[in-house]
Amino acid sequence: MQKITRILFATALTLSILCFPTKAFAKAKIQIAILLDSSNSMDGLIDQTRTQLWQIVNSLTKVTKDGEVPELEVALYHYGNDNLPSEEGFVRLLTGFTPELDLVSEKLFSIQTNGGQEYAGWVIRSAVKELNWSKDKEDFRVIFIAGNESFEQGPIVWREAVDLAAKGNTLVNTIYCGLSEDRERQLWASGANLAQGSHFNINQDEKTEFIKSPYDEQIATWNDKLNQTYIPYGAEGEVGQQRQTIEDSNSGMNLAMRGNSKASAYYNNASWDLIDALDKGIVSLDKLPNNALPKAMQGMTLAQKQEYVAAKKAERETIQKTIRDLYQKRSEYVEKQRKVSASSSKNTLDSVIIQSLRKQLAAKGFKLQ
Repeated sequence: MQKITRILFATALTLSILCFPTKAFAKAKIQIAILLDSSNSMDGLIDQTRTQLWQIVNSLTKVTKDGEVPELEVALYHYGNDNLPSEEGFVRLLTGFTPELDLVSEKLFSIQTNGGQEYAGWVIRSAVKELNWSKDKEDFRVIFIAGNESFEQGPIVWREAVDLAAKGNTLVNTIYCGLSEDRERQLWASGANLAQGSHFNINQDEKTEFIKSPYDEQIATWNDKLNQTYIPYGAEGEVGQQRQTIEDSNSGMNLAMRGNSKASAYYNNASWDLIDALDKGIVSLDKLPNNALPKAMQGMTLAQKQEYVAAKKAERETIQKTIRDLYQKRSEYVEKQRKVSASSSKNTLDSVIIQSLRKQLAAKGFKLQ
């Protein structure tokens, strides 16, 4: 009788694993859609987003769910620009949800501001309906929309668009880039309230204070060494590697922040880097043709290829740890400098996004350190 019971239990357990494999083993996901007003007055907003992207990513590097670092995906729209088609609501999707942060940075630097009609309702509806949102209710889904014109412009009723987001368990956080006493701000706050989100008011032209540290040059040197551990493969290999270098350059003084993001679990380039692709199970080393590999690997035996990839991966992990350690020292140094100078924190884009993410992720059951 006990033997039969054990067999039945084992059978039931096997069936449960077969029927629900992804639910049991899939990592939690954080999905962030950023919607930026790119009309004439928003140059400061776009610049803040470009320079502060890596600070926002760094704020999430110690977030976990069920003991694991979640997957991070970012999508990007811009709207309110006469260069965009009027029949599409002056709205453009720059990238759908992607784990490849260099692509997000590249698209941010592609934005050119121009006058236009700012249809907040239209861009929110587009984000809700067009993006590949996770269906898992345990995952975190959020929209950040930033702008400075009336929230009720355009033919799409903002309440209907925001309600559509709320029904999909997607938070809407609104960031008004104007005077706090402006009448328009009230509707931006109402939009956030309707979707259980947060509302903020920032000065889009506020310059972010940058404090140099003794560790910046070291991080930059190790960042260059980190780039040498990437193994470009396939049609996207060369493009991806060039993009990585360009976005290093675009980060300017914020290279230390970007370097720390690159040393985190969120920096994933599986579409063009062989190590990330193998880790994600996207490719198999024994099935990749020689012409899809870099010249250094062409002609190698399978065993030699495996040894080469393993060595590069081990080198990468060592460099990433070095960068993380240096960045921790940098953070402690910068914090001390801020206390000495008694500089106050300002409501810039990164500060309000980080503030809302920490609060909302905690409410969703994610663990923060």
